[in-house]
Amino acid sequence: MNNPEKIPARLWLVRHGQTDWNAERRIQGHTPTELNAVGRQQADMLAHWFSTRSFSAIWSSDLPRALQTAQAIATRQSCSITTTPQLRERNLGVFEGKTWDEVRAMRADLTNSATNNGDLADWTGVPGVESDLQLWTRIRSVLDTMSNAASGNDVLAVTHGGVLKHIIWHVLGLPAGAPRRFGLSNGLTAVLEKRGEYYYLISLLDVEMLTGRPSSADTANAPSA
Repeated sequence: MNNPEKIPARLWLVRHGQTDWNAERRIQGHTPTELNAVGRQQADMLAHWFSTRSFSAIWSSDLPRALQTAQAIATRQSCSITTTPQLRERNLGVFEGKTWDEVRAMRADLTNSATNNGDLADWTGVPGVESDLQLWTRIRSVLDTMSNAASGNDVLAVTHGGVLKHIIWHVLGLPAGAPRRFGLSNGLTAVLEKRGEYYYLISLLDVEMLTGRPSSADTANAPSA
């Protein structure tokens, strides 16, 4: 007799809390920045909100800002944290640590229009950074690992704005470089479920708004020049 199809896991993918570089509009990438006071408050708020739900596993990018957010959430859960570089932000090379004004100057001679749309999470075709294909390959791999290991359960993973943007692009079937018409606030949470070979976006939550507060700032978007 054939085994019944596994019930898919639900993946709750959370953007880390705010850092000083978020507030300063600096590009972070793989740089090991930490949460600031606002980010720690956001992590505590996430921990409180998620305390009503039980997760079978918690995963996190190994970068400090993500891990510190995951650690706050884990204090109200009964599972340990698995860290992985596969959940890291995109490697942004020489752009890391630069302000948006500096990035604009560095991109001035680039002809790819996707690099000049003011979206921190869109680095399509920019030389010297991790490519869209490289980024999606590692993201898809860890999504499959988390989903396959937790059939029928809820899994929480703390990651980064650029990773969430890329996931939503792919899940909704949007081309790389498509305009981003949704916010990427710190603490934003995307809920995914794998159905067959594809992932479905079940929900996109701004947890600040769910707790009765105004939406957090979109810290993955460059201000207008």
